[in-house]
Amino acid sequence: MCTYNITLNDELVKQTRSSFANEDAMDKWIQQQVEAMLVEFNLKQQIRANARKAINAMRLQSEHNGNSEMSLDEINSEIRQTRVARKVMA
Repeated sequence: MCTYNITLNDELVKQTRSSFANEDAMDKWIQQQVEAMLVEFNLKQQIRANARKAINAMRLQSEHNGNSEMSLDEINSEIRQTRVARKVMA
C-alpha cells in the first residue's frame, strides 16, 4: 500500500466527518473513494490508449490502401455507392 499526504479543505472535512461514526470509518471511506477514482482514471487511460492504437492502425491501413488523401465527400460517396451495390446484390 502507498501512503500519500494530501491537504483538504478543513470545512469540507469537518462537514463530512459528522456523517461517520468515527475517524477510522471516514479514513476507510476516503480510501475507498480515492481507489475507485484511480480505477476509473486508469480505465479511461486504457480506453484512450486503445483508441489511439486503433486510429493509428486505421490511418496506416488507409495510407496502404491509397485512400488517405480522400475528402470526406469522396468517402461518403464511396459509402453510398457500396450500400447501393449491396442492395442490388441482395
